[in-house]
Amino acid sequence: MEYLIDNVKNIYIALLLTMLVLVVLDIIFEKQKNRKLERELEIYKLEKHFSEFKDNVLKNIEEASCSYIIKNVEKRGNDFINKLNLLNAKLVKIQEHHKNLQERQQELHENLLEEHKLLNQYFENYS
Repeated sequence: MEYLIDNVKNIYIALLLTMLVLVVLDIIFEKQKNRKLERELEIYKLEKHFSEFKDNVLKNIEEASCSYIIKNVEKRGNDFINKLNLLNAKLVKIQEHHKNLQERQQELHENLLEEHKLLNQYFENYS
């Protein structure tokens, strides 16, 4: 019977040692699992931070691009307005010149009619 009790004790000690080894192995594997989860969490945070940074950079680029486009359009618009004003000033000068030419033409026409009249009178008197 004593032999049976020693065997039970040995089995019990073996079971305790096995349980101890299993608990130690479980703790080791849980620590590794926790480290892996921590690394994944850190990677997720970095990816999230990078994504936010990228979105901010793209937004800033888009705003800068829009600002550049607006400034460029304003500059070109002002240049176009200046050219139109210059053309308008030239048009006014041309219109004034045209009016002066018409007045001069009218004077010449009136002079021609007067000369024609005088010529007719001369020929009538001469004949």
